[in-house]
Amino acid sequence: MNKQKVGKNKAHPKMGVQYSADWRDNKPLPECMMFMLQNEIMCDVTLRVGHESTLIKAHKYMLSSRSAVFHTMFEGSLPEKGEITIPDIEENTFRDILKYIYCDQITITNDNVKEILYAADKYMLAAVKRGCETVLKQTAQSEHATKALQTAYQHNLSDIQRESLGYIEINTKECLLSEYALSLSRDCLRLILNSGYLNCTETDICHFIIKWGEHQCTLANLEPSGGNIRDVLGDNLYMIRFQDVDMKLFSKKVAISGLLTNDETVSIYQSHFGEESKLFSNSKRIPVTQRETFKVNRYEQISQPMSTRGIQSIIFLSDNDIWLKGVDIFLPYVEQSYGYHNSTGNVSNNVDISIQILNDSNEEIIRHDQRMTYGPNYDKVMEANFSKPIHINSRRDYTIQMNGMFDQTYYGINCEESVTEPQSGVTLQFKDSSIGGNETNISTGQFAGLSFSV
Repeated sequence: MNKQKVGKNKAHPKMGVQYSADWRDNKPLPECMMFMLQNEIMCDVTLRVGHESTLIKAHKYMLSSRSAVFHTMFEGSLPEKGEITIPDIEENTFRDILKYIYCDQITITNDNVKEILYAADKYMLAAVKRGCETVLKQTAQSEHATKALQTAYQHNLSDIQRESLGYIEINTKECLLSEYALSLSRDCLRLILNSGYLNCTETDICHFIIKWGEHQCTLANLEPSGGNIRDVLGDNLYMIRFQDVDMKLFSKKVAISGLLTNDETVSIYQSHFGEESKLFSNSKRIPVTQRETFKVNRYEQISQPMSTRGIQSIIFLSDNDIWLKGVDIFLPYVEQSYGYHNSTGNVSNNVDISIQILNDSNEEIIRHDQRMTYGPNYDKVMEANFSKPIHINSRRDYTIQMNGMFDQTYYGINCEESVTEPQSGVTLQFKDSSIGGNETNISTGQFAGLSFSV
């Protein structure tokens, strides 16, 4: 009688770890590699990781296969010998990086993105860095935008830094209440305070500054006194419009705290009697939502009809940073006695449209859904105003696309490829888009104009 031999558990000769002799069978390569890492099979390099110098063994071949830094470390002109110390990356983060190196898997979240990005930068792991940037872009458009701002600033990610600051300017109070806001560096705090767009009161800013200063003092093992808060704030102190702070808060929390000198305190009180302070900024912060709105029209004439089935799209770019507030679109074309046949074939005087703004990576920045009412007695152009302004970076391509129109609409002809708004001096340029394959282009079609603030 033939007997099938069953593999027995064997001990690793060096570590005494028990593992099955058939651990390779029916396993994909990444799983086998992780097994060898976790069980320290044939490891040839020892790493001391984090502040606690946790011992982790690995394989030079695998580390070098994914990281040019590790390859130089082991095979360069001055190769490392013996144990390698990595004190600036903690154990959990380093194990996440090892998992990526060995099996091409990594989980990046808002909680670990800062640490993962640091490690990805250090070891030149481009794919991991791109994954971190994707997470940061999402964080930049949330109440935790201050964390994205801080991380982007540290790693010179200028686009994410601008996106974060733009979101903070629109949602200032919400962002300053985030758990991450108190950990902002002095430099990042300056970026926020330097903005004239903040959507909150100066009293809100003063409240936050005191809390931030107290937190920074605690981290530095300093007494959270007014004098110490002044020291950690540095020149940021003079970006606060104390003259616009509620006088009760100023008198109870600021004037007697030692945060300001006697001369500075007197100058703030004097400002309430008409004497302009020469020590602090006197410029008013005006939120984007309250700033003057400008409009450009790109057409010379309105004509009809034009088929609009499918997606309508066009590319635009601005020569200055602007806040896009809305898009003007042409309404359906109808005669006095007719209604509009919607997508279901029914006659209606309403149409539901969807407008999207995409950045130059074809990522959606905003989606605006709106029901329009139209008819013979209505104007030919309608304003589709966004729920919030969208920050548009200068000299970058953005795409407007619209879906939901059917049959025929009015449309613009003899459109301008480049239009300058005279009051703001902003020039908008338009380009043909490959999205949709419709009749909208730089010389004709949908999208009558744009509204924006600067």
